[in-house]
Amino acid sequence: MKQAKHISKFLIWLVLLAQLSTSIGAIAEPSEGTGIWDQFSTSLLPILTGGAETSEEASDVAGSETGEDLTDTADPGSVDSAASATDDTTYVDSIIESVAREQNFSVDAKAALLIDLDSQTVLYEQNADERVYPASLTKIMTCMLVLEHGNLGDTVTVSQTALENLDAEGSTANLQAGEELTVEELLYCMMLSSANEACNVAAEYIAGSVQAFVDMMNEKAAQLGCTGTHFANTHGLHDDDHYTTARDLSIITQEALKSETFKTITNTTAHTVPATNLSAERKLTTTNYLISKEDTTNYYYPNASGVKTGYTSKAGRCLITTADDGNLHLLSILCGAETAVLDSGDVVLENFIETANLLDYGFDNFAYATLLSTLYPVAEMEVTMSAGAEAVVLSPSQEVSSLLPKDYDETLVETKVTLQGNGSVEAPVAKGQELGTITVYYDGVQVGTSPLVAITDIARSELSYQAATTKSFLTANWWKLILGLLAFLILVYVLVFVLAHIRSKKMRRKKRNQMQNRRRDEGR
Repeated sequence: MKQAKHISKFLIWLVLLAQLSTSIGAIAEPSEGTGIWDQFSTSLLPILTGGAETSEEASDVAGSETGEDLTDTADPGSVDSAASATDDTTYVDSIIESVAREQNFSVDAKAALLIDLDSQTVLYEQNADERVYPASLTKIMTCMLVLEHGNLGDTVTVSQTALENLDAEGSTANLQAGEELTVEELLYCMMLSSANEACNVAAEYIAGSVQAFVDMMNEKAAQLGCTGTHFANTHGLHDDDHYTTARDLSIITQEALKSETFKTITNTTAHTVPATNLSAERKLTTTNYLISKEDTTNYYYPNASGVKTGYTSKAGRCLITTADDGNLHLLSILCGAETAVLDSGDVVLENFIETANLLDYGFDNFAYATLLSTLYPVAEMEVTMSAGAEAVVLSPSQEVSSLLPKDYDETLVETKVTLQGNGSVEAPVAKGQELGTITVYYDGVQVGTSPLVAITDIARSELSYQAATTKSFLTANWWKLILGLLAFLILVYVLVFVLAHIRSKKMRRKKRNQMQNRRRDEGR
């Protein structure tokens, strides 16, 4: 019976040891969002109290102290990030708009739009979403579709139907029915001379009929995201149902400018079409006087290139062009300018004058400013376990520049440094290692960000590293050491118990033998 009791105690100790191991391990390595007391109360306390707290009560406590609070309480860091993301924009639109207001700037046209092509920043807009008639700006879409679906080397034949229903006073290259020329030459007639018949010829070549091609034009406009555009013909001669907006024209033009061939054709000032089966060679000159000195030098703008002019009596004078001064790359859209007649009788084409004013406004008032350079350190970070330096210097890995007014207020430029971890890094550190970020703000609005990297290597102190590793191991595994000691003590206890039991058994056997021997001797 005594032996059975000892074995029972031994088994109870083993069960307790297993339960303690599980509970202490849970306390030493708590789940995220759970405190030591929570782990103790749900894991170890029931063992020590004999399970007095029911599972239902434990469930109620966990629900009230952890589940509900964690759901309702947001991480402060995530709140800041969300607010920052909401407030951040690519640029302070109000600052750009204020420049035009301060200068009382406007253009004499129905609609206008000036865009920096690199950042897609609108530098100026005037009635950009109001309906206007595009006139020959229509040919930008026509040319783009021909380049997308046609072959420049193909030969096309001018049909009689392509020459019908055109304004006799409209722009023309004098193509004749039955005349044969390549698609490339057809596009030069379309974009330099603004030949209306060339558009219809190209439409029949691509789609089989003019109407089918017009349907393609409207499908393409919708595909690009144009919301205020409808085409009724291929060339832009007036039709009440043929309209667009300056903003839609910017979308169409930027898509067309992705083609190098389109840019080449629309920036050509003079071109000779070789002789055809029905015509001697044709010498074409562009209608865009902003890029050409061929016919007049009155409107020449040195930084301009492309794109297309347009005019009807109802559309007014229209012009789309790009310009680059080495810092800004601008796209100008202008619709509905006037034709002025001076007292001298000279005619002034206001679309060129107003476009030049619009471009000057952009170049004179805005520029890309470098707000953060890679050449200068901006922060330092503590380094632990290093063999030398206690901190590493950080610099931006990328330059941050932003389109700003040329007279921008430098005091409105602010930066925010965010370091990884808790603001310190463990050696070794490698040169160029990313350790944080720096965000640049102008007047409270984010305009750029750059990673922060170490500018030098920092070696690790092996002595410090080994000491820290040992300390970390002991800190993380103290409960294992305690369990090991408990297990050792229990093992010693068991061994002592077993040895004592064996010795006691031997002593009893010896006494029994002695008693038996004494009885035997007495019986003799």
